[in-house]
Amino acid sequence: MGYTQAQLSGLIATTHEKFPVNELSIYWDSDEYEFTRIFNKEGIKKKGGTKITGRALLDPTGNCRFVGYYDQDTLVQGETLHSFEMPFCYYTANWSWDEKEILENKDDPEGFIDLAKVKETQAMWSIAKKFEDRGWKAPTSATDEKYIRGIPYFIRMMDKDTAVDGFVGQTIRYEGGTTGTVCMNIDAAIHPQIRNWAALYTAVDATLVTKFRTAFEYSTFKAPIIASDFNARKAAKRRIYTGKANKVALLDFLDAKDDMHTTKDALGRMVVTQGTDCMINGCDVRGLRELDNFVDPETSDVADPWYYVDFGTLKPYVRKGYWMKRFGPVHGGRLQHTTYSMFIDGSCNIWSDNLRGNGFVIHKALTA
Repeated sequence: MGYTQAQLSGLIATTHEKFPVNELSIYWDSDEYEFTRIFNKEGIKKKGGTKITGRALLDPTGNCRFVGYYDQDTLVQGETLHSFEMPFCYYTANWSWDEKEILENKDDPEGFIDLAKVKETQAMWSIAKKFEDRGWKAPTSATDEKYIRGIPYFIRMMDKDTAVDGFVGQTIRYEGGTTGTVCMNIDAAIHPQIRNWAALYTAVDATLVTKFRTAFEYSTFKAPIIASDFNARKAAKRRIYTGKANKVALLDFLDAKDDMHTTKDALGRMVVTQGTDCMINGCDVRGLRELDNFVDPETSDVADPWYYVDFGTLKPYVRKGYWMKRFGPVHGGRLQHTTYSMFIDGSCNIWSDNLRGNGFVIHKALTA
């Protein structure tokens, strides 16, 4: 099916004769695009193969004991290594143009805007929107390998109708409404070592600050000085994510405690960095629209979560040689002989090498 000039008027209008040279306003519909930034800034890893894989040692052998003189040795065989697995996901975006569009828009040098660049920007915008949408969700089901694993897949909330804080984050709530406890091929219901810290709150107040203090206190893990840590960790950003309304409420709470109206650290433990308006325990607090009135897909309750994420353990992975890969321009052939298309493809996912150390979540109660 062909297109008339009237149908393409939305694009042709970008070359209105009164527009300044190459000036175009873009009305971004997110002020953060946080998950896109994570993929491009948080130490992206490149890997080949059909899956992202790793190994985990979950238990000691239990063969240490205090002995007396001439006690016989008791040999105990340790458990085997467990395998973490994560599939690669794929994405694609494209943009096209007709030679006639270019011809109709290039004669006015004062108002000309590069239409190919405009269309490319639209394609990149759509990639950012898709990443942002899926980055704050679990997949649709336990067998869904189409979408990237979002933060709720790795940092799991408490089970519904439970109220005891602790390492109880084990259940993944999939977008389709189902649940499961198998995360990256290991079952948290069988292996409590991979459960993350989770806690409940009711309001942004002093009790919430206490919940944060407790979570930070319990969620720091270090290898003993007599043993090696096989994971070479580098300094990485640690952030707290919540809805914008929650962040505003936290700022109001801080103002009520201190009327100096300067950048402050909610827990008073670290120096506040320049450009940061709110911190908790030295971690920048980011308010995201995607987490405003966040609804739990299992219970339909508004969870309003606060996610603490450690990007030293939670990392974006891309398939080696296949990230933001460009193809084209591809000619439209006999059916569209004046059209050309460009494509951007990629393969990626999020990966964790410490499901308990990813971070924690504090959220409102979930009920059946």
